[in-house]
Amino acid sequence: MLGDDHFKLRLVRLQPSELWINPSQNEDEFTFVFLKGGIAKYVFPNATQRLVPGNILVLSKHSIGRLYADEKSECVFATFSLLFEHLFPLFASNEIGLLHNVMANFKAGKIFMPGSSVAAECQPILEIAYTQSRLQQRSQLLRIVAAILSDEFKTVHSQRSGLGWAEDHMIQVFEKLSSAELLKLSVDELAAKFSCSRRHLNRLFHQHFGLSITALRMEIRLLKAVSLLRNPREKVINVAEQCGFNHLGLFNTCFKRRYGTSPGQWRKLSLGGESAAARKTEGRPACPLHANGLCPWGGQSEISPSPAKMQASGKVAELAGSSAGQGRREPGISSTSGIRHGASKPQPGNPL
Repeated sequence: MLGDDHFKLRLVRLQPSELWINPSQNEDEFTFVFLKGGIAKYVFPNATQRLVPGNILVLSKHSIGRLYADEKSECVFATFSLLFEHLFPLFASNEIGLLHNVMANFKAGKIFMPGSSVAAECQPILEIAYTQSRLQQRSQLLRIVAAILSDEFKTVHSQRSGLGWAEDHMIQVFEKLSSAELLKLSVDELAAKFSCSRRHLNRLFHQHFGLSITALRMEIRLLKAVSLLRNPREKVINVAEQCGFNHLGLFNTCFKRRYGTSPGQWRKLSLGGESAAARKTEGRPACPLHANGLCPWGGQSEISPSPAKMQASGKVAELAGSSAGQGRREPGISSTSGIRHGASKPQPGNPL
């Protein structure tokens, strides 16, 4: 659900030399600023950028600059914020893969000039948004975000030039491979998709993602489980089944080993409104997806992830984002043999 502070357009007026405090607090929260009147300046550690009406800023909690009104002039700007997690269901998997690099570009703060194509497209939409009710206004703000992201997608696409054939082939296969297929197909079937042997496919996954196929699939299943557990009406046993576990005891064991708590307890903490940091238990294993640049919610782990990682992270985010809070069955993921209660050790036939 959208928070009260997200996708809400505000008008801010700063007095001469007044500092504006960036409201972004979450790792993947971004704030958009549109200068309307007066003069402002965005101060970096080693430089200062003068801002005039028509400038657009995209900021995050990690942005190193500070926004001030000019010493001799007040300034007026419109602003709103959003969590990129809220946008995941709107993107195709290849677009989600590109988001990792786009978000990295926004982390330090980005300025669009008044004469840019982005500014020219966004300013008329912003004027319309001022006059509309909340629901219609949010749709206009979404159009603004889409315009900015479309421009950034073009930039990221251009960075693909010069890729080696092997990595380019992996990217093409990932673009065509659905997230459901990534979990449903056997390793041999996946190897056939990638036109290589099972052994070579494992070698490629270790080389590009730092994980074996089995480990990556397990992490995706557990990440999907975290998303489904946000729905208080979804039973834990159904979550386990939808994530490909045919035994409840195996699901509980794997979940607790990964997150340091049971699925039921995780849900209580989540619904209780505790922050992700507060939910982390001491000694909890580090997220291998985040460590290898594949986690859609874990913040930035590397400055420039490879395009192959961007595509793989897109599949992870597609599963996590499209199912979050909806309790919807993803085709091809759940076991058709039903699910059994009770404690159990992993058996050779259980899907990992």
